[in-house]
Amino acid sequence: MGTNFMGDIPGTRIETKHTSLHAAATATEQRVLFVAPYDITLTSVGFAVDVAVTGTDTNYTSLELIDGGSAGAGTTEIGNLDLASGTDLAAVTASEVLGVAGAGTDANLDSGDYLLVQYTKVANGLLVGAGSWIITFRPQ
Repeated sequence: MGTNFMGDIPGTRIETKHTSLHAAATATEQRVLFVAPYDITLTSVGFAVDVAVTGTDTNYTSLELIDGGSAGAGTTEIGNLDLASGTDLAAVTASEVLGVAGAGTDANLDSGDYLLVQYTKVANGLLVGAGSWIITFRPQ
């Protein structure tokens, strides 16, 4: 199980993280969402924006969840959501990000690993408003 007493208690936990907006003109950027307090299995990661975002095919932004490792420098993508045409974010409704790339599979993080969100600009990009990330996990 875990490396501290909370990791030894079974059950699901939920953490939230609010992030500021990502401007369309901003180049690719990463932000820290979460640091695993012990060895965990991520079961879902959702994103609820404050203002709706409508995807487009020409200029869009891709939201990628990255296992940043213990130094925050890792590059393993564990989930993504491309905000291309037909993929929208409804205001105040959590859109699933983890599981899109992994076909619904869970992802593991070791104690101390960083969970990062990377906003990747495609062409002119797409403004992604402020919102809350909902991170659901359980001890391994």
